[in-house]
Amino acid sequence: MRIALVVPPWGPDDIRAKDTRGISGCWPTPGLQYVAAVLRDAGHDILFLEGFFYSNSDMLERIRDFRAEALGVYVISLLWDKARPLIESVKEMDPDIFTFIGGHGATAMPETLMAETDALDAIVIGEGEVSSRELIDAVEKGEELSRISGLLVKDGERLVRTPPREMMDDLDRLPFPAVDLCEMDRYYPSFEQVSTVPVVQMLASRGCNGSCLYCYKMYGKRIRLRDPVRVVDEMEYYVRNYGAREIKFWDEHFSYDHEHVYAICDEILRRGLKVRWWVSCRADSVDRPLLRAMKKAGCWCINYGVESGVQKHLDTLMKHETLDQIRKAVRLTHSAGIKTHTTYIFGIPGETFEDGLRTIEFAKELNSFTVEFFPITPFPGTPLYKGVMKGLFGTMSNNLSDQGMLLDRPCFVPFTMSADEIMELRRLAYTRYFLRPGFLLYRLTNIMSPFQLRAIFHGAGSLFIMVMEQFSSIWKRIRSGSRS
Repeated sequence: MRIALVVPPWGPDDIRAKDTRGISGCWPTPGLQYVAAVLRDAGHDILFLEGFFYSNSDMLERIRDFRAEALGVYVISLLWDKARPLIESVKEMDPDIFTFIGGHGATAMPETLMAETDALDAIVIGEGEVSSRELIDAVEKGEELSRISGLLVKDGERLVRTPPREMMDDLDRLPFPAVDLCEMDRYYPSFEQVSTVPVVQMLASRGCNGSCLYCYKMYGKRIRLRDPVRVVDEMEYYVRNYGAREIKFWDEHFSYDHEHVYAICDEILRRGLKVRWWVSCRADSVDRPLLRAMKKAGCWCINYGVESGVQKHLDTLMKHETLDQIRKAVRLTHSAGIKTHTTYIFGIPGETFEDGLRTIEFAKELNSFTVEFFPITPFPGTPLYKGVMKGLFGTMSNNLSDQGMLLDRPCFVPFTMSADEIMELRRLAYTRYFLRPGFLLYRLTNIMSPFQLRAIFHGAGSLFIMVMEQFSSIWKRIRSGSRS
């Protein structure tokens, strides 16, 4: 079959607040690239379209010219309002085309999305490679879809959810993601997330055994590891064929198995592979020997999801980490010569404005090379979202397009704080963190590439906007007080 696999049309305005649009970028979608590779290996012709590069009308034209017989769309909750019109337009253009969606948003709320449009034929739930292959095979042969695991399909007016698809144990059965079908030269990362370009993203494992309140586990709680040789094979493929100077690992818990990490490092060194890489780790899962091995093999930065500088809020989030563990991990990482990227969230259930200020001070104490501050977002399917739906924790918008961590307003507000306070904490966090003379000197004396010089320039623009927004907020409060 001729299958168009697409990310729906979107732009920085759809996912970013106006003060950080200047540093935003666009990464490929690994899950959709894996599906594309599996379907191609099964003998199908694939058109891969990234919505960041095309308007709705451009996509329709390309899908029509390709003579697609099936359309698969990657869906997150934030972009459903972009995906649905595209699917409906394609279906109107060709009523016989088979339409299906997958991804985090589709998996978290399949019945909700299916009920909102008549143009959708099936939803792939969970890991999509095997389910998508079997789905397309059944469509091609005219067989019954309800026999395939991991789907939501229509049976007349009724929606039928088929038995769950078991997680794939042997990830090494999968081909490399079909990056060759993507316009790789058009993608570029957000400025705060890498040291240089070209950069390619990949996975060494799937799954996370954590229990964080705000996290949706698309790949389950059981961590499945790829063969270290296969991991480095893929790294080398990107270096040799795409000139990659950096690899960004999207694993949720890269340092879960130390022997696995050591094996990857040893394989990189054995081959003499020269490439920087970035990973995410839990603070309670690293030690000095591991960090030294990672540094020697090219790791330049580790992301730690710190989230809060107040222990009771870490407990609320069910992080199962302590502030002292976080301090120790960051200190060890820096002493090993690896930089850190730390992330923080505001609006945690029970958090006050004063607690948020303590988180800012903790971030300054850790002194990471780069940081990000987000309003907490109850994504569909997470324990936080389920609690909010029961009237717990706070209130939130019902509009799916509001459910992003980088927007101008938070979609969720706890009972202990206001939306204005959350956004003010975010502005204060960035300005107080980055406008420290000592930190500015640290950043300027650690520029590793022209890309990072551009990152500093664009980041300065974002900080200027935040400072102006903060002055405006203060002025409004002063004027409001003078009138009362």
